Amino acid sequence: MEDLVNLGTTVNNMPELPEVETIKNVLIPIVKNKTIKKIDVYRSLTIEGDKDEFISKLIGETFLDVSRKGKYLIFHLTNDKVIISHLRMEGKYYEYLENESDSKYAKVVFHFTDGHKLCYDDSRAFGIMKLATESSYLKEKMLAKLGPEPFYVNDVKGIMNKVKNSKKPIKTTLLDQTLITGLGNIYVDETLYASKIHPLTPANKISVEEWESIIDNAKKILNIAIEMGGSTIKSYHPGKGVDGSFQTRIKIYGKEGEKCPICGSTFRFIKVGGRGTTFCPTCQKKKGAPINIALTGKIASGKSLATKLFKELGASSISSDLIVKELYEKESVKDLISKTLHINFKGKIVDRDSLRDHLLLNPKDKRKLEKIVHPLVEKEIVNFLNNEINPIRVVEVPLLFEAKLDHYFDTIIVVDISKEKQLERLTSRDKNKAQYLLEINKTNKIDENKNKATYLIDNNGDKKELEKQIKQILKEVKDRLK
Repeated sequence: MEDLVNLGTTVNNMPELPEVETIKNVLIPIVKNKTIKKIDVYRSLTIEGDKDEFISKLIGETFLDVSRKGKYLIFHLTNDKVIISHLRMEGKYYEYLENESDSKYAKVVFHFTDGHKLCYDDSRAFGIMKLATESSYLKEKMLAKLGPEPFYVNDVKGIMNKVKNSKKPIKTTLLDQTLITGLGNIYVDETLYASKIHPLTPANKISVEEWESIIDNAKKILNIAIEMGGSTIKSYHPGKGVDGSFQTRIKIYGKEGEKCPICGSTFRFIKVGGRGTTFCPTCQKKKGAPINIALTGKIASGKSLATKLFKELGASSISSDLIVKELYEKESVKDLISKTLHINFKGKIVDRDSLRDHLLLNPKDKRKLEKIVHPLVEKEIVNFLNNEINPIRVVEVPLLFEAKLDHYFDTIIVVDISKEKQLERLTSRDKNKAQYLLEINKTNKIDENKNKATYLIDNNGDKKELEKQIKQILKEVKDRLK
């Protein structure tokens, strides 16, 4: 016979408040009125404090109830005893009959006088337990430092005062359990999407109205999740006979590449403070400095001219093509490309014509070339973004998606052009190279990623029309800095 409260999550998916609330509710009938006969501790580090004292003080005590504070489970026992439990990444509780084997990764086992036992199972061994008293457990450091749950925030001014000087992204801020407790990765993404706030927006740029929207949406989303038994994202299952179904109501978390039901844009994925984050590029536009813009498009779409116009209008800019040009002038890069692709360049730099002819005959070598060049270009882009003081930075990156560099940018601009206009411009540049360049450009991923753009520029007109669109975008970007 097995009953379980199974919380198996991936590294990025800690159990969140609704899951822990569900686990609490499943545990209550399992442990209530059960008396501890014996305790086996198979991993001492799971117990915070003295292991032997933990065991000796709990033998003979009876479980009275289970409560929750934030993501912590609180077991209440007779004679003023309390066990504080945090499941961390992979913590689970299983109930078995005494004559059955312990769970596979059992770290602590409570044997009851009625012939049942409760196994605390933790494959990653990150979870902890601590013995405390009913009168003092809320003063324990791990609990005392927790901020209020969204349900108990009635005035956002206190929160705003705490973050008034913080430039940390709002996503990171909401994950800080000392400010607000109970929101993890899933529910922060859901809350920010519902509130139309970009996850990278600095906390001190969030207005009173936006904070009120965050708290209001967090309450609604958490309440729905609790009612639905939490989420079964990846391997999460809250309990035997209780299957969390909030995943059917998830709007954005883990839905990178899907269409936003509100605006039709494609959800983007970035990392914020090391946490995977999904957002809508149109509904959730970043406020506050810096605003990092990637400008991309097909060959001959007008990317370079657009980048030049942004610079003339006050933005800082850098071109990946210029970075590549400078790399090709380095003898060390020339030697590496020559050795990898088996090309004999004359002189100390990469001869572009020879390289072009080689790639035309050996199209598979394009990937080999990219493996050399992309990391070098990425290094220069990151250096630019980290050191540029101008709050508006534009980086022209023709192979933005192929090189997987889009995660560095909160804003993406795609310069779009028709096939007819593209051929016309390529032919006017160099008729002999036009078809070759079109062939090489077939591998670009602009069309399939166009919906990820924050802004789409139609560059089928003249320079004046292009400049008008750029001025409008720049005006909106500057407004977002205020």
